[in-house]
This record gives sequence, C-alpha cells and structure tokens, in this order.
Amino acid sequence: MSKRNAVAFVKPPEPAFLTAFKKKAGFKEGPSVDTKHEELAFDENQTDREDERPTVVVLKPGDLTEQEAEEAKQDGAQELDSAEEDDKPPADGKIRFKKPKKRSSDDAAEQEQKKKKKASSSKKVKNASLLSFNEEDEEDG
Repeated sequence: MSKRNAVAFVKPPEPAFLTAFKKKAGFKEGPSVDTKHEELAFDENQTDREDERPTVVVLKPGDLTEQEAEEAKQDGAQELDSAEEDDKPPADGKIRFKKPKKRSSDDAAEQEQKKKKKASSSKKVKNASLLSFNEEDEEDG
C-alpha cells in the first residue's frame, strides 16, 4: 500500500529535434498543470469595453436613459469608495465595534405583524388537529 502513495509523474525531457522544430514553427507551449494554478492579473480600474457594456433600451418615457445610468454608476462607485474607507482598520491596530444602525419604525411594525400572523395561523392549526367527541352524537347513534 505504501508504494502506491509514492507514485509520481516525471515528464521526460523533450528530444532536441522536436524543440528545434517547434522553434522554427513558432509554436507556443499551451497551458500546463503548473500554469492553471497561477492567478490572472486583474486591473480593478479597468473599464468595460464598449462592446461589453450592457445595452440601454428606453421603452417608456420614464425609463432610465444611458446618461442617467452612467451617472448612477459613478455615484455608486463613489459610495463604495467611502464605504471601504470606513471598513479599514484603525492605525493603532485596536478593534473597535460600532453600534448597529437602528431600524426605522416601519420595519419594526412589519416584523410585529409577521409574528402575529404566524402565531394566529399556528393556533388555527392546533385547533383543527384536535379531535372532539360529543356525548350527544354518541347517544343519538
């Protein structure tokens, strides 16, 4: 069993005539096992090319136009930059916790209504599953 774990593939050296032939033909080596684990260089500042951008279609007068979409995209990028600045750790290295933002009263009211609906539906199910035996029904039969 231990010999099976020690098996490894060793690629033999390429013959000289093949390397010379590939060099003359201008052959480029394709991806290998080693190259598939390399991380590709990605430029975050790279913008989409014109053909890669989404197509803007305006069907109704109130729809978002291409210019408005560009403005919204730029505003979103600025908001992300400001959010990233807030997420950076402080210079002194200490961890500081922020208080969570308070929810609006509308959200709280909606959650209470959901809880009430769940409670009332569970009560109905409990009552429907109970069996009742009436003494009057038994006496009549």
